[in-house]
Parts: sequence; C-alpha cells; structure tokens
Amino acid sequence: MASDEVKQKKSKDKSSKSDKKRSDEGGIKKEKKDKKKDKAKQDKLVRALDAHLQADVAASATKDDAATEMKDVDPEDLIQPAEELVPFALPLADDKAHKKIYKLIKKGAKLKAIHRGVKECEKAIKKTPLAKTGVKSSTPPPGLVVIAADISPMDVIMHFPILCEEHGVPYIYIRSRADLGVAACTKRDTSVVMLRPEGKPAGVKKGEDEKMEHAEKEKVSAEEYAESWRDLVKLAEKQWGVQVEPWVKGTHPMQLAAGRSA
Repeated sequence: MASDEVKQKKSKDKSSKSDKKRSDEGGIKKEKKDKKKDKAKQDKLVRALDAHLQADVAASATKDDAATEMKDVDPEDLIQPAEELVPFALPLADDKAHKKIYKLIKKGAKLKAIHRGVKECEKAIKKTPLAKTGVKSSTPPPGLVVIAADISPMDVIMHFPILCEEHGVPYIYIRSRADLGVAACTKRDTSVVMLRPEGKPAGVKKGEDEKMEHAEKEKVSAEEYAESWRDLVKLAEKQWGVQVEPWVKGTHPMQLAAGRSA
C-alpha cells in the first residue's frame, strides 16, 4: 500500500511538472510571437516614416527646381489671350483713342523710345522716382504705360496700376494684346509697353548732305512724337479722373447704389 501511494504521488508530481512545463513553454512561445508582431509593426512604421521623409525631400527639391526655373521664365511666355477683358481694365481707351495709341507706339518703336514686356517695363518704372503723395508735379511724367486688357492669367499685370501710381506714371488700357505687339514692331504679342517722352534717333552721321537731310526728317518726327506723346498723357490722365478716381473716392454711382441698398 505504501509503495502504491508513493508511486501515485510521484506520478502526480510528474504530471504537475509536465503541465507546468507545457504552460511555461506555451507562455514563452506566446511571448515570442508577440515580440515578432511588435517588431514587424515597428519595421513597418520605420519604412513608412522613411518613405514619407523621402517624399518630402523630393517635393522640396521639385519646388526649389521649379522656383529656379521660374526666375528664368519671361512672364510674357505664360500669358495667353483671354476672351474677356480683365475686370480692373480702367481707364480703358475708346475706339478713337486706340488709333492714336497705336500710331504713337509705332513712332516710339522707330525712335527707340519704348520698353516692351512685363519685365522690361517693370524695371523701367522702378527706375523712375517715387511720386509725392497729394502733390501734383509740374514736371512731365517719366513715361506713359499702355497695358493690354485681354490677358490670362491676370495676375501677371494686375500690379502695374499701383506701381504706376506710386511712381507718377500715367497708364491706360487697350483691348488687344496682339495689336499691341504689332504696333510695338515685335513678332510676338505684348502685354505692356512704356513710352518715354523722348526718343533716340539712330543711324545719323553729320557731314553728308543726304544723311543730314535724313537727320532733319528724324528731328521733325521726334518733335511730332513728343507732341503726340504729351496729348496722349493728357488723355490718359483725363480718363483716369473719369473712370478710376470716383472708385478711389467712393463716389462711383455703383458704390453709392450699393450703399443705399445695404
């Protein structure tokens, strides 16, 4: 009897040890499985983060490259003709004034008294002195700016009115970018030109009768250009007073009507 009890006790001890071992082994296996899952998740997160960082670096490099390229791009190459005129095309020349403007631009091109394109005109305007606020100058303005109103995107030229007013340069809008390019004697459409008050006749040498005669013709042409230029400046300033000044002062009929309805 004693030996049977001992055997049963030993059997129970072995059984309990075996169960415990299996339990421990099972727990260990489970723990290893969880670690593998965690490691896999961490690896996945690392890969995702790395990919995200690489994408950000690539995007940043692309933006820098695009910005560098845009510095070398002429704004004129980005502009396309629009079906409608830009909404801020004021003052806008009438049909009669359009003809005068085109004639003056052709004369200015022959006399080399013209700046063409967004970059060139912007640079020329910024070289002129700033206008004194509230003080009307008795000296003639440094130039006259003519802007085409049928362009897209409009952002390319929408800063010109403010720039012109800051430097005391009168400006006026016309309807056609293509016609402006033709008048400016260039093969491409032009968005803006600036006409200086005086030209620089070229190719004239003193000492030869034929060339002296040519010089006299150029002199007369330059005088006619200067006179036409002054007349057009007066027209642009007058139209600014009629079409733009009421908006600036808040006395435009549309503004007053809106105020009454509100």
